[in-house]
Amino acid sequence: MNEYSVPALRPRFDDLNLAEASLISALTRLKAGETSWEHSFEIAGREMHVECLGNAYGFPHGPDNDMMLVLNNLFLEQGQPEDNSVQCSAYALLRMLGRTDSSQNYRIMHDSLTRLAGTLYKVSGWLDQPGGASRRVTFRFLERVEEVQGGMRNLNLKSFGAGTQLKITLDAVVAASLASSRLRPFDLDFMLKLSGSQSRMLFRLLDTLWYSDSRASREGLLEFEVVELGKLLRLINLRPDSIRRTITPIHEELIASEFLLAARFEGRGQQQRVQYVLNPQRPDYPLTVEQLELVGRIKFLGISDVQARSYVRKHAPTRVKERLQMATAILAGTTRIRKSPAAYAWDILTDELGKYSYVAQPDPASLVGTSPQPAVLDAARVASELDLNARIQAVRQLAPDEQWIQHRASLKLLLSKHLGSELWKVLELRCMTGTIGASVLLGEVNAAIATLEIQSYVEQLREELKAAQE
Repeated sequence: MNEYSVPALRPRFDDLNLAEASLISALTRLKAGETSWEHSFEIAGREMHVECLGNAYGFPHGPDNDMMLVLNNLFLEQGQPEDNSVQCSAYALLRMLGRTDSSQNYRIMHDSLTRLAGTLYKVSGWLDQPGGASRRVTFRFLERVEEVQGGMRNLNLKSFGAGTQLKITLDAVVAASLASSRLRPFDLDFMLKLSGSQSRMLFRLLDTLWYSDSRASREGLLEFEVVELGKLLRLINLRPDSIRRTITPIHEELIASEFLLAARFEGRGQQQRVQYVLNPQRPDYPLTVEQLELVGRIKFLGISDVQARSYVRKHAPTRVKERLQMATAILAGTTRIRKSPAAYAWDILTDELGKYSYVAQPDPASLVGTSPQPAVLDAARVASELDLNARIQAVRQLAPDEQWIQHRASLKLLLSKHLGSELWKVLELRCMTGTIGASVLLGEVNAAIATLEIQSYVEQLREELKAAQE
């Protein structure tokens, strides 16, 4: 067998059958005699029943979750061999698990493989394809673990060392599922960076349901009865207070890692529920093109790059666009700002109390002149917005210098920082003389902001003003 270096696992996936069945217990230690569990539960909209029959090493728990995922991905990395086996050194496997090279970690790895090879699972609700009929399967995750040395093989080794060469064979049921369409992308690197095995277990469960549960995918929320969550985490003690004590510290790490935005408990006793608010995008994920454009629009208001990126990551694009439209309209119509425009814009974007409101216009290009003011609009102000278009048309009928007087504050707020003092003076002169209509200019700026084209618009305006300056 070839000597394996520490490989970088390129495909990172999870098997939905294994993940939804939640075969590994979140317990970090087992009591003497704890070798089995059996649960009926509902997950991703279907009923499942799992029976786990362990061996003298107990049932799979804690670090066995990491081992299961790493072996699955190593199997995919090595091209899904026909004999369902993977081959690597014990040292390489230890490194893929994110563990240091120590005798204790080799022992932990040995015990984990022994549990996965010696535990029998009976799963009702197994799916061979999305939307297909479910069936019952019986299997061991691993068929066997072998040391290969000089052509000789030893089963279920007593101990491992750095030079031990391993051949690990997956059960045929598991290998077939890894070849099915129930495979999904999974952030294994992120999971292994979490410090506790319980945190990694809950992350895998919630991330799986975020993917396969339609409501979670749509709303970014997951909600469980506390006792049912205890079953999904394969805890033995299912008293609500015990489950709550177990999962509360996990919440802190998942919130700190920005996988979760919040975790909330409701109710008392057996009726307790826990609700998870999922982060739309973790900080380690790259921004999409749409998100980068939104970052640019936020920065255009004078807000820092760090703040803009953080805000875009935490909110859906539709919400960001709505708040940007509100902030732009309010700022454009505000002549006196007590604090800096950037701070004012940030306050509008992050407002969760309803301090700000405005009347949205169907045509962004028509948002010129005096825009609605901040604050909750009273009846008189709402009525005043009804004749906005009429007032816009009236401003457009004014002389060029009078238009400039009307719109100067709004245009300065939106453009002066990006043009600089010299080009701002050129713009002022051209608007005062009528070469550029101030009302038309403000309408174009608002339209460019609304259509995500503000950066290119400013560049074109700068070039035009530079040419006029020469």
